[in-house]
Amino acid sequence: MPVYKDESTKKWYFSTRYKDVYGNNKRKLKRGFAIKREAKSEEARFLNDVNEGYSDSRTFNYVFNHYLENSDLRPKTKKRKRNEYNKHVKDKFGHINMNKITQNQCQEFRKYLMDTVPSTNTARTIWFGFKVVINYAKKYFGLRIDPTISIKPIPRVKPRPKYMLREEFEERVKDIKEQDYRELFTLMFYTGLRVGEAMALVWTDFNKYKKEISINKTMDISNRTIYPRPKTDSSEDIVPLPKFINEMLTQRYQREKSANKYFDERSYFIFGGMAPKHYQHAQKKFQQAFPNYNIHTLRHSYASYLANNGVDIFVLQSLMRHAQITETMGTYSHLYTQKKHDAIAIFDE
Repeated sequence: MPVYKDESTKKWYFSTRYKDVYGNNKRKLKRGFAIKREAKSEEARFLNDVNEGYSDSRTFNYVFNHYLENSDLRPKTKKRKRNEYNKHVKDKFGHINMNKITQNQCQEFRKYLMDTVPSTNTARTIWFGFKVVINYAKKYFGLRIDPTISIKPIPRVKPRPKYMLREEFEERVKDIKEQDYRELFTLMFYTGLRVGEAMALVWTDFNKYKKEISINKTMDISNRTIYPRPKTDSSEDIVPLPKFINEMLTQRYQREKSANKYFDERSYFIFGGMAPKHYQHAQKKFQQAFPNYNIHTLRHSYASYLANNGVDIFVLQSLMRHAQITETMGTYSHLYTQKKHDAIAIFDE
């Protein structure tokens, strides 16, 4: 295992030949090691990776990093998963080979999460992330036995969503002086859009003739990065607009086009112009007018208004762009109490 010293930089490097997964001869060279031992250690690690390949004797840490590097997760999600891993998982499982992880260790980890993490839903998210790595090892590294398979999942605690009445919204939204934000929140209340979806809209997403908008992307509210897909696959859809919302956007389009010399509807954001609005600004304006709610309340209020006015729950699922009817029912079924009474009333006829 030869390593060499670069006399010009006084750093060590290794150069070795190997066969890739397709059987082709390759050469690996890596520079910049301060001492000879570091270069040798890194070369040995590299050759071990090449020879061992996708094996269930890999450590949890190796499989976790392999999963992150080869996933299509957004940078924000990857950062969250890595933070959760470093804080709760790495010291317990990072050094253990996947095929050596026991059911007892997993049971103790579940107990640790339930006892230590303040939020049950956060504990559930970390546990789910742990199981994702286990499943990844089963699929790609040949792990034969899932040590978590007989362990109960951490239950989800789903609080009943807050919502406001239409009358309250209409009264309070008038307190927002800036027309941009007033119209942004109005669009969200009457369409159920998530804030990232609404702030990512450009003018080509709006069709005034069909009275609809296309949801095909979203904005990361932490850094204003636009992702070319919405939050979930089911979220990508066409959202119909009430007539007065369609008219509001039509008038807004005319104002923006007239006021901006370089207006281009393909890249011009409906709320923001050449760049989308800052979420922090929108959040501040919203809190001033609606101090007892958060912005996501607008989405719940949209669904609640439709449910309370007799919209069928399967239609509501479509309008909310939920992947499964169980998600809609789990969140909004309590609003259909009157429907139950109406159904039972047939016995009184």
